[in-house]
Amino acid sequence: MIRFFCSFLMMAVMAGIALCDEPFAKLVADDSDRLTGQVTIEGRELAMQLVDRDQDGDYRGSADRLMIDLDGDGRFHPLRELYAAHRPLRLRGFDAAEHYELLLLENPWRARLIPIQGMGAVKAQLQVLRDDAVISKLEATLVSQSGIHRIIESLNEPIEIPVGSYRLEDVLVEAGDGRYWSIGFSNFDSRLAYSIEVTADQITPCELLGPLKLDAKFSGGAYLKGKLTVQPRFVSETGLTLVRCRVGQREPSDESRLTASLVDLANSEEVIDRRNSGFACGSLCPVAFEAHQAIDPQMNVALRFDIGPLGGVIRHVAPVRLPGYERMGNADDLLELTKRTKDE
Repeated sequence: MIRFFCSFLMMAVMAGIALCDEPFAKLVADDSDRLTGQVTIEGRELAMQLVDRDQDGDYRGSADRLMIDLDGDGRFHPLRELYAAHRPLRLRGFDAAEHYELLLLENPWRARLIPIQGMGAVKAQLQVLRDDAVISKLEATLVSQSGIHRIIESLNEPIEIPVGSYRLEDVLVEAGDGRYWSIGFSNFDSRLAYSIEVTADQITPCELLGPLKLDAKFSGGAYLKGKLTVQPRFVSETGLTLVRCRVGQREPSDESRLTASLVDLANSEEVIDRRNSGFACGSLCPVAFEAHQAIDPQMNVALRFDIGPLGGVIRHVAPVRLPGYERMGNADDLLELTKRTKDE
């Protein structure tokens, strides 16, 4: 899931670049734990240095430090010009914003200070969590239009966050309900709205998932040969897609898989074919049904997925809907369909 988060976080960051006036500054790695360069603040270029004190390669951790030569004397004062790299900065002598946030990109290393106009708070909620479930780990990532991101690690406890418009990039829930689950959602839509508005000195409720929806898209197949391909989707009301679901008795060791059935309504709801789908494709993989007869619009596709502490077993039934394909009524209809299929 981390791979997906990084790619979508980068898209969110790049989309927010146009909203800020100051350019990115190139940084040079002096040695294994320092990045040095120039940063622009209100039109002034100042020397800066980032120190990775715990040497984990992050440079934005709680132990790391940012130094800015605010007075331009060519030195970094150990008290007046030293800041925690992971928190908003209050800079002496700059009035355009109350605080600044460090935005850091790599490959190559670049940095920029984003002005922050006030601080607010968000309080995370998870309505779909079952009453008997106990959360052992929660990680939800919020990203603003300007590229600021924050990690939420608890429910119903406000966390301070800069004012701005945000959206969710991913949600990871590890919880127990008699079994142990690890469930992850990610944002696959670069156009997802920044709909979480954080205002100064206010607590903004933030629903992480909302109601969950399981559905299917019929993506094609050789219908006359009894083949049908279905793309299942499991999405949250907040616009995130299910990308991981593992479960086990002592730890989340096994993949929870989708069960998909092709059902013939004209024959006492006989199950013609049954398949499973997992997450090797990043989200739920396509399902390829095979029948010993032509695919008929009187057939249904039935989906079943157990998501444990986030709602239990969720089902979805959809009638087969094939573009340009009506139910065969007689031999003439079959002949016409066969001709049309060959022409296509």
